[in-house]
Amino acid sequence: MTLRLIKITLLSIWWGAFTFYAGIVVPVGMKVLGSHTQMGFITQEVAQYLNFLSIVIFVSYSYCLKKTPTQRHSLVQEILMVTLLGFQLILHYYLTDLLDFDKQIIYNSALFYLLHRIYLIVETIIWLTVSGLIIKNLFEKDLD
Repeated sequence: MTLRLIKITLLSIWWGAFTFYAGIVVPVGMKVLGSHTQMGFITQEVAQYLNFLSIVIFVSYSYCLKKTPTQRHSLVQEILMVTLLGFQLILHYYLTDLLDFDKQIIYNSALFYLLHRIYLIVETIIWLTVSGLIIKNLFEKDLD
């Protein structure tokens, strides 16, 4: 398998997992539970697995970029992905710190919802970036 196909596969795994969770699981969970807050406690736990998957996928993708013999290797891609993921992980840490899982309450709602909006914006930027990288890789010629 060429590095280009490995890169497409890696990014597609992340894209599919995230898109399915965000587009199907979260809305269905909120409908079944009847509460954004209740679903938020589940989402917080699942996000840890998605974050771990993100780290594995993005590190593997960066490794493939370094091994791709192309003049168009983009350090900007790596920096953008790592920066966004790092920022997302930091936000997730702070969001988790504002939750009491035993009592199922949010300590500082105003701060939580502000950080959560920023978190969703960062996730959207990551999703758009990954979408663009998948498309870019689909149309690149195999040089490896």
